[in-house]
Amino acid sequence: MAAAEPPYDMHLIINTHWDREYRWSFRETQMRLREAGDILVETMENDPRFAYFHADSQASFVDDYLELRPENRERVKKLMAEGRLLAGPWYTLPAEYLVSGEALVRNLLFGHRIAGELGGVMKTAYNIFSWGQVSQLPQIYRQFGMDTILFYRGIDQSNLEKLEFWWEAPDGTKALGLTFGEYHRLNFWVFAYRPYINGGLPALDFKNTTEHGGYLLRRCTPGADDLNHFVRNQPHGEDLDAAMEGMERLIESVRHKSSTRHLLFLQGFDQENPDPIVPDLVDKINERLDCGKLHVSSLPEYVRLAREDIESRGAGESFKTFTGEMLSVEKSGDPFAPLYIGVFSARMPLKMMNAAAQTRLEKWAEPASAWNAWLGGEYPRLFLRKGWQELLQNQQHDGIGGCHVDRISEAMEERYRNVRDIAEVAMRDGLFPVVDRIDFSGLDEKEIGLTVFNPTAQRRSEVVEAVIDVPHEWGLRIDPGTHYVRPMAVKLADADGNPVRAQISHLEDETAFAYLRYGSHMDLDVTRLRIAFHADDLPPMGYASFTVRPEQSQDRPVDLLSPVPRRLENDHLRAEILPDGSLDLFDKASGETYAGLHVFEDEGECGGPLTHDRPESDQTWTTKGLPARIACIENGPVRSRYRIEREWELPEGLDAEIRVHVPHGNRWIYKGPLRRSERKIAMRMVTEVSLRRDARQVEFETTIDHTVRDHRLRVLFPTGRAEATTCRVDSAFDVVTRDFTIPDSSGWYEAAARTLPTTSFVDVEDAKGGLQVMHRGLSEYEVSDDADRAVALTLLRAFGTAGNNSEMYEPQPLAQCPGTHGFRYAVAPHDAGEGEHELANRAMRFVVPPETVSSTRHEGTLPMRHSFLQWDSERFVFSALKQAESGEAMILRGYNPTGEAADVTLTVPDCVTAARMLTLEEKVDAELELEDGRVRFSAGAGAIVTIELTGKGGA
Repeated sequence: MAAAEPPYDMHLIINTHWDREYRWSFRETQMRLREAGDILVETMENDPRFAYFHADSQASFVDDYLELRPENRERVKKLMAEGRLLAGPWYTLPAEYLVSGEALVRNLLFGHRIAGELGGVMKTAYNIFSWGQVSQLPQIYRQFGMDTILFYRGIDQSNLEKLEFWWEAPDGTKALGLTFGEYHRLNFWVFAYRPYINGGLPALDFKNTTEHGGYLLRRCTPGADDLNHFVRNQPHGEDLDAAMEGMERLIESVRHKSSTRHLLFLQGFDQENPDPIVPDLVDKINERLDCGKLHVSSLPEYVRLAREDIESRGAGESFKTFTGEMLSVEKSGDPFAPLYIGVFSARMPLKMMNAAAQTRLEKWAEPASAWNAWLGGEYPRLFLRKGWQELLQNQQHDGIGGCHVDRISEAMEERYRNVRDIAEVAMRDGLFPVVDRIDFSGLDEKEIGLTVFNPTAQRRSEVVEAVIDVPHEWGLRIDPGTHYVRPMAVKLADADGNPVRAQISHLEDETAFAYLRYGSHMDLDVTRLRIAFHADDLPPMGYASFTVRPEQSQDRPVDLLSPVPRRLENDHLRAEILPDGSLDLFDKASGETYAGLHVFEDEGECGGPLTHDRPESDQTWTTKGLPARIACIENGPVRSRYRIEREWELPEGLDAEIRVHVPHGNRWIYKGPLRRSERKIAMRMVTEVSLRRDARQVEFETTIDHTVRDHRLRVLFPTGRAEATTCRVDSAFDVVTRDFTIPDSSGWYEAAARTLPTTSFVDVEDAKGGLQVMHRGLSEYEVSDDADRAVALTLLRAFGTAGNNSEMYEPQPLAQCPGTHGFRYAVAPHDAGEGEHELANRAMRFVVPPETVSSTRHEGTLPMRHSFLQWDSERFVFSALKQAESGEAMILRGYNPTGEAADVTLTVPDCVTAARMLTLEEKVDAELELEDGRVRFSAGAGAIVTIELTGKGGA
C-alpha cells in the first residue's frame, strides 16, 4: 500500500507527559501540577481554539490537582463531560513488566472509576510510558473496550515499514497498533513548538534568556533541599520561520510511513505546563501550510478517523502482524525510544517491597475478605481500595522503575508499609471469622487448634511452618544436641486423628498479650515454639485444621533429611553442599545432576537507573572456589537446613565520581579514571539452604549486609541444558518464551538486551529435563548463551545517581541500596515437557506459602476441612478473588497460559445463586448456567477470564 497523499489532516494533540514522581517529590510535583491545572482550566474556558487537552492517559493528573484545588471540581467536571479534558483510562502510568497482570487491571479500573466520576474516561489506549509492552496488552485493552494501541517503546522499528501494524495477543485478540515516527510523543514539541518559543534556538541559554527579560532565582542556604536555578519571566521568541522549517521536517518524517492521510503530532514533553500560545502557533502555521491543515484534535478523534480511512481503503490488509510481547531495544538511534533495560534492576529493594505488598493484597487480603463475606461478614471495600490506591501510586513507571531522586524512594517505602499494613489487617480480619466458625468443640483442655489456609487454586501437600503459643504448663523442653531438635515434644494430628510429622526448631518462654474487645488486654504466660509439620492435602481456596497437644518424649527419628554432613536428601532430590557454598543437585526421577548451583557473581557498575554499564578494565568476581563457613542448623524428618556464611572481599566502589549524565544520550561525562577501587571491604553474606520432606525444590534465603558501592551482584544457577536456545518466563497473565541467544548489535543505538524482566520464575529446559528458578520479588535475569545455560538472578545493582535529567546530577545515596537485604529463591528440577500452567502454579505455591491461625476450644458450624471455591483444570491459573467494583458480587479471575483451551468446572459456595462471564472492565460478556453448585465455562488458549459470582453471604 502506497503512502497517503496530501492534503493531510494533521492532528495536534496538546498534552503533557506528567510523571507523578520523578525529578521532584510528589508534593513538589503536585504544586507544579496546581500551576499547570490553573493555567489549563483558565485557558480552555477562555479560548475555544484550545479545544482539547490530554492528561497523559492517567486520571491521577486531575485527581491530584483537585486535591489542591477542590473549588475547581465543577469546572474540571464540565470540561471532562464535554470531552475536552481527557483523562484515563489509567490511574497512574505503570511499568508493565514490574507489576502483576492483576495490578494492570486494577490500575485501569481505578482510572475508569475516578475519571468516570469526574465526567468521563478517555477510551483510547495511549501507552507511551512503559519500558516494553507485555504480550497480553491487546487483550487487556480489548476487554476495556479499546481496540487501537498507540505506543513506541519496545517495538522493533527497523522491522516496521509503516507506522501502522497489527498486534496479536496470545488468545488471538488483534489490536491496531499505531506508532509515531521520529521523536514519538513529543514530535511537534521538538520540531515546531520549541524552535518557535526559543527564537530558533534548540534550547535557551543564560545569554538569550537574560537578554529577553528572563532572570534566574536560586536558594543559596547551605543544606537546602533544592539548589537548582529557576528561570523566571521566561521569554517566548516566537520564531515562525524556525517553526515552519521544523514542520516541514516533521511532515516529511512521517508522511512516507503513514498509511492514512491523518497524521499525528504531539506536544507531550515531560511535566510541561499547557501553553496558551499553542492555538496562535497553529493559526500561524496554517497560514503557510500548503499540504493540508493542522488542527487541535483529540486522540479518540484521531483514532476514529484514522481507522475509518484505513478500513475504507483496505490498507490494513498489507500491515505487518506482530505477536507476543514488545521488548526490542532501539536500533536506529531515536533518542526518545530506547528500551532502557536498566530499569528492571534499578533500586531492587523497592521492587521486592512492591512484590510483597502486591502479593499480600492480591493473594491474601482479598480472597480472605471474600471468604468472610460468603460467610456473612462485611467485605472491607474502602479499606482495600485505599491499599490499592497507594500501591498503584508506587507503580507509576519512574517510581517502580527506580529512576528518581532519593526523596521519592523514601516516600515509596512508607506507602509500601501502608499497603502491607492494610493487607495484613484485611487478611487477619478475613481469616479470623472463618476460624470463629470452625467447630473446635472436640478439643480438650490440653489441645490447641491450628488452621492452615491455602489461597491458591491447587490442592497442596507440603511442609508448613508456624509459630504457636502453647500454655507454659505444658512444660516443653528441647533435648540438647549438635544438629538435632527433638520433634516429639508436641503431637500434631489432622482432622481424622491421623498423626502428622512435625519438628520444633525453636522455643522460648514469653509473656503474650491477648487483646480484649472491651478493656485493655490480658497477659498470658506461654511457651512460643516454631514448628514445621507436613500438611497433607490442603484444600484449594480453603483450609485444613489440625490439633496440637503435648506428648511425652519419644525416640530420636532415624529418617533425618541430612543423613550425612553437607547433604540434604528426600525421596525426590539429593543436594551436596560444596566447600565454597555451591550445590550439586541430583534429581532422582530423571537421573540428571545440576552442578555448581548457587554461585555469586559481582561486577562493576558505572551506569545508572536506565542502563547497566561496566567501568574501565572491569573484572568479574565470583565465589566459586572461595571457602565458606557451612553449618547444619536444623535436621529432622520434616526439614533440614544449612547455614552458609562468608565475608566476601570486594572493591569498595568507583575511584572517580560521575559528574554529568547526558540526558537520553546513554553516556556519562566524568572526571578522572572510572574504575573499581583497589581498596576492598568485606560484604557479609549468609544463606540458609533448606530441603523439606517430599519437596521437589531446594529453597534459599540469603541475607546481605550491603556495604559495597557501584556494582552488580547476581546469583548463578547453571542449568547445563546445552541444547536449549530459549527459556520460559512469567509475565502479566502469560508465560512467555524468549530466545536467549545474543545477536550482533554492533551499530545499534542500544546494545542487544542480555538482561530481561521476570515476575517469579525463569525456566530452562531441553529434551533431558529442565530447571525452574523461582524467586520472590526479583525482577531481572539473564540466561548465559554458553554450555552452562546459567540463569543469573540480579540481587542488587548499585549506582550513585538518579541519572536522567539535569535536576538529578546530585548524588543519590539510596540508589546504592545500602543496608541489610533479604532474598528468597528456589530451584526445582523437572521432567522435559513441563506445561506453562505447571510452571506458573509451582511458582505461585512458592511465592504464596500457606498462612496459619491458632485457636483454643470453641463451637462452630464449619468442618475441620473446607474449600470455598475450586475448579478441576490446572490450566486455568488463579489471578484474583475480590468483590466487584460495584455491588456485592464476587469476582474470580484466572488465565490460561497454555496453547490449548481449558474446559473448567467451577464448584462454588452454597450462597452463590448466579454466575456470569465478564470483561476485565466488569461488563457482562455472557450468562453462565449454575447447576448443583457448579459453573462450567471454557478458558481459551491464552485467554484471561473473569467470572462474577452473585449471592447473599451467610450460607
